[in-house]
Amino acid sequence: MKRRLVTLLWAVIALNLPRPNLFAQVTAPRVPARPAPVARTQVPHEKPCWEIAGISRSAMTQRKGIEQQARAQVESVCHDSSLSEPQKHAKIREIRQRSRQQVEGIISPQQQEALKSCQQERAAAKGGGVHVGGGHGAGPCDEAAGPAAEHP
Repeated sequence: MKRRLVTLLWAVIALNLPRPNLFAQVTAPRVPARPAPVARTQVPHEKPCWEIAGISRSAMTQRKGIEQQARAQVESVCHDSSLSEPQKHAKIREIRQRSRQQVEGIISPQQQEALKSCQQERAAAKGGGVHVGGGHGAGPCDEAAGPAAEHP
């Protein structure tokens, strides 16, 4: 009887001991948790100059299209061998005047000035410069043929 009591006591003790989780060995091994990423301080995003100048995105898109069209027309005039140099210059002046008028129909001169001013300020802050105006000494066809074509 004493023997049964001891066996029973051991059984109760064994059942109450913490047991290892047998299923934990079957599942994938635990991967140590990654430390939380260090919070980076983000530089606040500057508003684009066109937005500061009060110009809409669609107006800027239209302006870009007008400028691209004007550059293509200037390049076409430059490659027209039937025109003399003075005729080419006159046509190019007309193209640029027309494109300026089209842009002014979309963006007021005050907005254009504000845009230009903002761009110049930011370029100066970065230590660079903004290309404003045409090249000095070279003709418009020399500029149109090269990568630094003059902007209207």
